[in-house]
Amino acid sequence: MPLRWKIAPLEQMVVCVSEGAVTKDELMAYFKALEEAGAAHYRKLLDASRAECGLSAEEIAELGACAKSLKWSGTPGPMAIFTGSTGNDAFLRSVSGMLRPGRRLRTFTTIHQARRWLERAPPGRAS
Repeated sequence: MPLRWKIAPLEQMVVCVSEGAVTKDELMAYFKALEEAGAAHYRKLLDASRAECGLSAEEIAELGACAKSLKWSGTPGPMAIFTGSTGNDAFLRSVSGMLRPGRRLRTFTTIHQARRWLERAPPGRAS
């Protein structure tokens, strides 16, 4: 499975790793898991250093509409995306299109930078 995640309620953190081409169904399962766990306001770390964007523009738009329409209350938590040295621009564009406007999002070339930023960033607000 190219997309896997761990939701840690005590730390209010979600760590997600993407390897290879991620499918629409995998992303839908991820959104559902966040919703069921009440983790929308948690800090999120996405390791996209080995991710590939295999989604069509239509799928990205559909996922973005779905993610923005979820019944998450409060404010979303900050998201750090670790891209590695390549930057992984295509994958970043697809992820950015799925986020709510005003979302705290930063990209990093090292996992250590991403973790340091997330440790200092407050989580979002639960309702």
